[in-house]
This record gives sequence, C-alpha cells and structure tokens, in this order.
Amino acid sequence: MGRLGKLSTSHGDVTTPTLMPVIDPSNVILSPDEIRREFGADLVMTNAYLMLRHFGQDATRQGVHGILDYDGPIMTDSGGYQILRYGEIDVGPEEIVRYQDAIGSDIATILDIPTGAWVSRERAVETVRTTLERAKQAIELRSNPKVAWCGPVQGGMFPDLVAECATEIGKLDYQLHAIGSPVELLENYRYAEIVDLVMTAKQHLPLDRPTHLFGAGHPMVLALAAVMGCDLFDSAAYVLYARDGRYMTQTKTLHLDSLAFLPCECPVCVEHSLKEIKEAPPEERVKLLARHNLHVTFGELRRIKQAIIEGRLWEHVEMRCRAHPRLLDGLRRLAKYREFVERFDPVSKPSAFYYLGPESVSRPEVIRHEKRLAERYEPPALPILALVPAFERERPKVEDPERTHLIRLVPPFGVVPEELEEVYPLGQFQVPQELDALQIKTVVDSLSNYLQKYSERYEQVLLFDDPRRWGSALVDACKPVAGKLKIFPLSGARKDEAC
Repeated sequence: MGRLGKLSTSHGDVTTPTLMPVIDPSNVILSPDEIRREFGADLVMTNAYLMLRHFGQDATRQGVHGILDYDGPIMTDSGGYQILRYGEIDVGPEEIVRYQDAIGSDIATILDIPTGAWVSRERAVETVRTTLERAKQAIELRSNPKVAWCGPVQGGMFPDLVAECATEIGKLDYQLHAIGSPVELLENYRYAEIVDLVMTAKQHLPLDRPTHLFGAGHPMVLALAAVMGCDLFDSAAYVLYARDGRYMTQTKTLHLDSLAFLPCECPVCVEHSLKEIKEAPPEERVKLLARHNLHVTFGELRRIKQAIIEGRLWEHVEMRCRAHPRLLDGLRRLAKYREFVERFDPVSKPSAFYYLGPESVSRPEVIRHEKRLAERYEPPALPILALVPAFERERPKVEDPERTHLIRLVPPFGVVPEELEEVYPLGQFQVPQELDALQIKTVVDSLSNYLQKYSERYEQVLLFDDPRRWGSALVDACKPVAGKLKIFPLSGARKDEAC
C-alpha cells in the first residue's frame, strides 16, 4: 500500500511519504530554513498549543510562518500530545481551532482526546465520542479557506472503536487523517499492535486522503509504516535523542558513549570525529547529533521512495524488519491483512520478486496467484500432465508433447501452468535453491489442491523429481493421482543452476 503522493498547501507542494520534524517554537535547535536546506524537508510541524502559551495573540499578527521565520509548509498540532502525557491542558477545543485558523497553519489539527494504549474500554469509548464531537464542531468553527484540516482517529487498542472512529470521521469534511495513540506502543516496541491499529484505520478511512501516523519518526519503523499506506510522520525524537546523547541508525539507537566508531556516511559523521562530537560544548553536541539523526531519517525516507519507484518496497520492509524481533512481529502481523493489502498492490512491477524468508509467502503477489489460480484458471483439455520443479531450465522431453500439459512447481507460488509462466511475477522471480520448509510446503499444498480438483481429466501424470532438493514431498503431494503417476528422477540437477 506504499505510495508516492503530492500534497498541495498554500505554501508549496509536499512529496509524500515524508517526515515532519517537530519544532518547539520556544526553543528552536534547528530552524525550519536549516532543515529545508540541509535535509530537503518539505514540511515541518510545530505545536499550536505551545505557541499560544509562549506567544499568545502576537502569533496571530505575525502568523506561524512569521514566528518561525519560514515561508514553507507548516503543520500544527493542537495539544493532544500534552493531553496524552499530562491528562489535560488549559485551552478549549474551540479556542485552539480558531487560533490555528488565525495563525495561518497550512495544515491544522483539531484538539482530539488521545485514547492511549493502556486505558479501559469505557475510557476508550469516551475518547472516541469526544473526538468525533469535536471533529464535527470544528467544521462549523473553521474560517480560513487556506488551511487544510486533519481529523485524528482514536480508539487505541480496541479495533472496533478504531474502525468506528475512522468510518465516522472519514465521512466529514477533512483533507487529512491522523492515526492517534501510537506513541506508547512505539516507545515499548509493540509493533504488532501498531500494525493492528494502522491497518484497522486504513480499512475504514477514505483512501484518497493522506494518512499521518502520529509520533513515528525513528528510521527503523518508517518502512513498515509506509508499506501500510502511511504518508506523513512527525517526530521530535531527532532532538530529544540528541539531548540524551542518543545516536540514531537505520536499524537501532546507540548511545554516544557506547560508540567506538561513527557508523554513518552523513556529513556530520564524515566531517567530525567521534572525539570531536563527544567533547563539543553541550549545545553544539546536541545540534550535531540532531543533524545526524535527521540525516539518517531522511536518508531512509529517500530509500523508501526509491523502493516504491522500483517496486521493491516489500523487500526493503523485509530487510528492515529483521533488525529487531518486535519489528518482525509487526511484519508477521501484517499477514493477517494480506487480502486487503493485495487489492492495492500493483499487479506488475519493474523488478523481479525476491524471496527473502518465510514472510515472503504472505506477499500480495503470492496471495494473488493463489486466488486467481483457484477462481480464474481452467487447464487445457490435454490428457497428460508433466510436473517439473522450478529450477529445471529446459522443458523436459516427453513422448507425446502435443498431448502434454506442463506445470512448473515454483516456490512460493506453487503450481504455475506453462502458459502462465511469463505472467508477472511467475517468470520474474529469484528464490533460494536451498529450500526451506515453508517453500516446500507452499508447493506441496498448491499441487495437492490442484490434483484433487483436476485429477479426473488426466490419463497420466509425469513427475520429474529432484529428491535432493524436495525429499519425498513432491511424490507425497501426488497421492490423488498415485495410480497414474510415473516418476523420472532428475539425477543431474545442479544446485548452482540459475532460476
């Protein structure tokens, strides 16, 4: 579901997916102009509640762009995060809506009530009810036509409430939607629950509206979020981590004191030694680490965008999710939603299918082939069936080729009729030839189902078997046609042959 998009605002276009670095208006470490020049950021985020507390009505005269001295797109949050952390704030939902209109935010957010991850169902119901009431009220209060509005989805750990909130807020006049309450889950590496939260919301939100995942800004989680169709991310982690001496990488966070080398190619790490960064004055050290953290984050976003262009986002996600067992939990949980995801995955891509592990079995390409083989395929009326493992490049010699229907056995796709083997990705794949148990199982299950369905139409079944790779699995799968089966061992097969 990963996608490239263009979001138009009154201060310029934004290419998604992208990160909005969060800027504290009262304590600017890196200015929006610096962030745009050095990192290519299209969009930044600041907090309208904090701006109201520190600048008051002066910000309505200068505007948010004047306060931050920035002429690019700015999104404002409303104080919901402060409600999540501290329980309440001293500003009402009507005031914060009018304030964001007055300061001229390019994208503004209503003051929702975050559900959080650890609340009772009764409390979760109340947060959804209040959020929806405020979302409807905000539509009547809005007065600035240049401001795009974001309607958050709440419900937390209760999928039915998330679905209800997403459905109802999706009916309202909002240009974007944000998925709320992931911060506590992200902080505790609860990525499987993040997948449930995001996918539940995505199944009920309008697909033509950008989706913002609140609080997601670490490079290690961006690919998983992008493959679920998240378009915008925000995070102050780049500077919060820097203040704590924490150094982001694409796959983890390291403390500066634990480093012996700088494992990065960004300008900060190329131009400064580890000793220089450690011994820099505190303010300068924070700024250097913040710059490094943003370089790593925006570098990962560029990789994600390029992977989308190449049709390789799934492979990128599989590699990233092997960085931590909990991320792998998230990828495996995504398999629960594979039927929904398959609807949006491109039918053809400019790159071959790569099998990178058991999780590849749940990819949309595999699900699509299985579904279409069952629903759309009818074998030709030929009396002889020849079954050939995928790694045999040549068509086997048979006595009566004109009466023989050939099927290749391709892990993880299973049964691939010869007449379909050039249809993407059935002829455009790379899989390990040292087969794992799941690769074998996908072929066995597919072949067994096929033979049970069509066994009556064949007079003879020829199995060209390579027991060194497959053991007895292919013979066992042919039990529905045992009385018609002839086996031809492929003793000359080599493990180093190309697919």
